[in-house]
Amino acid sequence: MLGEARTIELLKKVISLTEADQAEALVMSETTGLTRFANSTIHQNVFEKDAVVYLRAAVGKKIGVASSNLLDEDSLKKLARTAVKIAKSQVDNPDFEGFAKSPRAEKVDVYFESTGECAPRKRAENVKVVIDAANKRNFLAAGSHWTTAKELGVANSAGTEQYHKYTAGYLNTVIMSPTSSGYADGSFLDVDKFDPAGLGEEAARICADSQEPRDIAEGKYDVVISEVALSSILDWLGYIGFGADWFQEGRSFMSGNIDERIMGSNISMWDDGYDPAGLPLPFDFEGIPKQRVDLIHKGVAKGVVYNTITAKRGGVRSTGHGLPPGEQTNALPLNIFVGAGDSTVEEMVQSLDRGILVTRFHYINGLLDPKRALFTGMTRDGTFFVENGKISYPLKNMRFTHSMLDAFSNVDMISKEAKLNISTWQGACVVPALKIKDFNFSGKTEF
Repeated sequence: MLGEARTIELLKKVISLTEADQAEALVMSETTGLTRFANSTIHQNVFEKDAVVYLRAAVGKKIGVASSNLLDEDSLKKLARTAVKIAKSQVDNPDFEGFAKSPRAEKVDVYFESTGECAPRKRAENVKVVIDAANKRNFLAAGSHWTTAKELGVANSAGTEQYHKYTAGYLNTVIMSPTSSGYADGSFLDVDKFDPAGLGEEAARICADSQEPRDIAEGKYDVVISEVALSSILDWLGYIGFGADWFQEGRSFMSGNIDERIMGSNISMWDDGYDPAGLPLPFDFEGIPKQRVDLIHKGVAKGVVYNTITAKRGGVRSTGHGLPPGEQTNALPLNIFVGAGDSTVEEMVQSLDRGILVTRFHYINGLLDPKRALFTGMTRDGTFFVENGKISYPLKNMRFTHSMLDAFSNVDMISKEAKLNISTWQGACVVPALKIKDFNFSGKTEF
């Protein structure tokens, strides 16, 4: 870790070396440890330590972007020259009005030394607990476990200076028998509060219960989807629906629907970069403090998130959701929350007369028809048929093809518990489990 003082010093140095009208520098540094396991054996342990400087140089309304993970002065000078050279070869961006001068964002303390200093032995001990849960049933376990400490610093020639550090971690596992598999994962900020034993037992139980799966006819069923399954849906909803780019281009299901009801009145979604229940990030990659943004409120479309460029196009202010330079999308929500309800997953299952319990979705494609949020994907690692409120038997995996606007308009029950799921890229979501009526399964598999 560079630390705040060195990060800010580095940012100022890069800006001072940049011979352009304006400059903006972003430093992203991390120390990450990763442990992988398969066939109930740890087979890989790796460690990465890196710091990358991204530089945006503006010559008039032309912007050039360059990056480097070499931090010596000669390399920084080369980085500055490269960014300026690239800028001069660009066309004007009419929506660029300069890099933002922003006040210091409010601090959020989410750095835990237990995670930041997590040793390989600690990760190995956590993995062993999961493998032990599989061994008790003569199953095999595979998966990965990582812990990370990250820093983010942003500064520009307009006077903006921001710094934030945090820790995070994640463990996932697939536990397998000859005819079944069970999945579970867990995200955390503090590794000392993480429960690998519970995670291992959950995956082993699902694997045991889903042996010898059966076929079922395609069609519409009432369905209970887990928090894990919903988190993969939310990743896609954020990408195709809640960012200003798709919204302004008319491709989003939010386009033309602001203040219109597009989901059920029991559904609310929002983005909040300060909520400690998620993975707090108090400012964006342009150094602008994050605002809480109501995306869906009681089923009504309320708003999308912006960076400086899309905000200029829309005649609004940035909500603090700019992404790192070079990303194809300008703005995305990285801390989505879905409002919880008052039920338990057990109560949801008990309410099913004839339905399906989904542990996990896999290989989702949200690009079929973004205006309708029409998605397709597969169930995986534990799908069950429920009759009269009880699990009857495991099912072979099935394909779904369904509009998420229709799905979220037919939510019958919502769990009171919500789960944190940290993205492997940036950000996180906090979501409950849902019971959805008439969910469409359009195909099936042989396994």
